[in-house]
Amino acid sequence: MELKTIALAATFTGLGLGLSPALAEDLRIGLSTPLSGGVAALGQHEKWGAELAIAELNAAGGVDGQALALDAQDNQCNPSQGVTSVENLLQNDPVAIIGALCSSVTLAIMPMVKREEVPLVVAVSTSKVITEKSGVGGNDWTFRINPSDVGLAVAMANYIASSGDIGTVAFVGEDTDYGRGGHEAIAAALEAKGVEVISADFFQQNTPDFTTLLTRLANTAPDAIALYAVGADELNFLRQFRGMGLPAHLTGRIAFDEIRDTVVASGAIDGATSVFPYAADLDTPENQAFVEAFEAKYGELPNYQSFEAYEAVKIIADAVKRAGSSDRTAIRAALETTEYTSLTGRTIAFDENNQAHNAAIILRVDGSEVVIEAQSDT
Repeated sequence: MELKTIALAATFTGLGLGLSPALAEDLRIGLSTPLSGGVAALGQHEKWGAELAIAELNAAGGVDGQALALDAQDNQCNPSQGVTSVENLLQNDPVAIIGALCSSVTLAIMPMVKREEVPLVVAVSTSKVITEKSGVGGNDWTFRINPSDVGLAVAMANYIASSGDIGTVAFVGEDTDYGRGGHEAIAAALEAKGVEVISADFFQQNTPDFTTLLTRLANTAPDAIALYAVGADELNFLRQFRGMGLPAHLTGRIAFDEIRDTVVASGAIDGATSVFPYAADLDTPENQAFVEAFEAKYGELPNYQSFEAYEAVKIIADAVKRAGSSDRTAIRAALETTEYTSLTGRTIAFDENNQAHNAAIILRVDGSEVVIEAQSDT
């Protein structure tokens, strides 16, 4: 159907009269993300990023005069709940869905979005299997704007190998598609650079005690530990690592932005490194404007999740505008020809697997501060 020509002023007048967002006939964007459980804080940041983007777009006139609205559903970082969340989103006829933060959930909902023919923009999940199954891999309704585990791992392995003082690495990750996929990617990338991965340990999500694992790592004495964990698990591991005083270098996918005011500020993991697609300190005018707006609205610095959700909404809105329609098939076709300038300064465009190739950023803890050590393509 053609985009409605209802002016934003009329829409907002309708809201003022007490109409629900659904009755206002906004262009609805669905978001499936964990809003409860161990990684709820990350889901909240993803929701905030999407909300900020929608607020900016609506303030500028929406998409050809039609307002956007966000419909967020909790997936608890659980595949079965993820399916339920998408079922709920589909009841409100979204033009596209953003999801689902956790790789296992994203992989669970991909068959649904293909069957229901609704574009899915993956903004945070990093499992390489998502790329393999998208575009020419069979699912042409799934698009990923963030780098996969493979691109991030290659960037980190190149950096570690160039340091010259790390010959052995022990891998520690959650027993999920994120942890398993992360191990496969970083092990291959490190070994290609002559760095030996001497062990791999996987733990269940919501693990409170890592002392047995840390004791074993202390005995094997790797030069570095590559950690792939999120939320409360990551924090528990780092606190216990610090308490046991292991001398190994910390690396992997440590979310410094989540622990900037606690573990990082304490100086306890000085020298640790990590690879992520985003850092609030990125020195582009567009990113600094985003950081300023985000902090003013929510009182916190944006993180990887808020950045990616912000860009996902902008990319979907751009596709709707270029499609000139709220028809999901037309929006899917428009997504294929996306050329969006990211806050990183790079261009978001999709390859034959509907995978974009934004930046990989190497971060290092310098004392009690986080600095950008290097950047590369993915």
